Amino acid sequence: MSSRLKISLLLGFIILLSSSSIVSQPDVNKESRMKLQGIYLYSFAKNVYWPSAYSTGDFIIGIYGSKDLFDQLNTNFKGKMTGSQKIVFDFYESTSDISDCHMLFIAKQETSTISKVKKVLDEKTLLVTELKDISNSSSSMINFVYVQSRLKFQLNKSEAEKNNFKIGQTLTKLAYSTI
Repeated sequence: MSSRLKISLLLGFIILLSSSSIVSQPDVNKESRMKLQGIYLYSFAKNVYWPSAYSTGDFIIGIYGSKDLFDQLNTNFKGKMTGSQKIVFDFYESTSDISDCHMLFIAKQETSTISKVKKVLDEKTLLVTELKDISNSSSSMINFVYVQSRLKFQLNKSEAEKNNFKIGQTLTKLAYSTI
């Protein structure tokens, strides 16, 4: 086989590989985003201090509007603990399904229902959202944002403290912005 043919085949193979990775890139990005969100939610559970009335039984993290994130959390964090509490994940398909939980994540496509969700939530529920900016919401306590294509989070400490949550220093330092 001539060196020219080898080079042509190699270039063709490289182009084929790069084009297939471009096609599958959105799935990779979605999967990476879900994994990062899962890691963050787990970190929030470990670095936010709930009122003492919520320190017994299972630690419930509710997911509203993202079955993919729910599945990812159950795969990667099932059986994990925060303090002496076992972490359990619940998925809610509608606002009427939402029950008391320690933390509730509301997916981007459901952010228009935040006021409706707040009506069914216990005040001891930490609300995590995907709004454009946390300063536009009076009820979100933690918000995922993208800054230069990187997942970060914002803290609304005043809203959290109003609901008797104490945000740990680690989260405060890691937050992209705090209000």
